[in-house]
Amino acid sequence: MYHDRTVRVFTPQVTLGHKDRSGRPQIGNNVRVTAGAKVLGNIHIGDNVTIGANAVVVKDVPENCVVVGIPARIIKRDGVRVDDGL
Repeated sequence: MYHDRTVRVFTPQVTLGHKDRSGRPQIGNNVRVTAGAKVLGNIHIGDNVTIGANAVVVKDVPENCVVVGIPARIIKRDGVRVDDGL
């Protein structure tokens, strides 16, 4: 039997919000946003994403990724190490 689960973990001092009046972030399922991260603007964060500590995310993040940095970049996609911009 299929159970629809939404697991979102937000650690302390995480900011989710508007960059302007265009809208707020849409957060997918099984997303972990770690300490100090900022997710700003009308963007989509895909399923199974981890956002590293103090990262600043202002662009869409595809599913199954780990992002870090200012501005955020992808360092792992589908379990494979990469170094891609968003």
